[in-house]
Amino acid sequence: MKLVLEINVHRHYILNLIQKMFKILFTFIIFFTLVIQTITSEVKANANYDYLIYINERFDKHPIRLRGARGYTGYWVQQASLLKKSALSGLSNSASCEKGNYGNLVLSLEPHIFFNPLMTTYYGTLKAKIYNQDGKIIKKIKVEDELSGILTVLYEIPIDKLYKKLLLALDEQIKNDTATNLILNDKTSKGIEGTFCLMLD
Repeated sequence: MKLVLEINVHRHYILNLIQKMFKILFTFIIFFTLVIQTITSEVKANANYDYLIYINERFDKHPIRLRGARGYTGYWVQQASLLKKSALSGLSNSASCEKGNYGNLVLSLEPHIFFNPLMTTYYGTLKAKIYNQDGKIIKKIKVEDELSGILTVLYEIPIDKLYKKLLLALDEQIKNDTATNLILNDKTSKGIEGTFCLMLD
């Protein structure tokens, strides 16, 4: 009887010890994971992007109205939000121009779109001011394009396609320009930090 009692005590002690070890191990894994995520996010935030994207918020605060074939149909479009989304997904190695992000070039973009219901065509113009790592405008580019389509409640889809066509044309012009291409390929420079864009408001 005494032997059985001692075995049970030892078994209970071992089980408690194993539980404590698992808790310590689990705590260590969580801590290690959080540390890795923090380091990764800091590295990503400070990475040098090709482009930092800036679009003035006035393009959201003052949306444009695209009108359909009938005068009473139409939609208000906040261009800044849509263009920013298109730019970050359409331009490789780009990020928002904000604190903690560094880029070789800052692209200050001005979108202008129009829908012709008779031609069922979207027309777009994109003006870009390109800033170098010293915060100076080194080039201004204007690109234009169009996209066939109808105006519906899903207007964001054709507008996104149009913006990406414009951004692709802009990207090609930048990379075909010797001066801007040299800056893009400069891997030694720290780049320009995103707080610079606060001065552009």
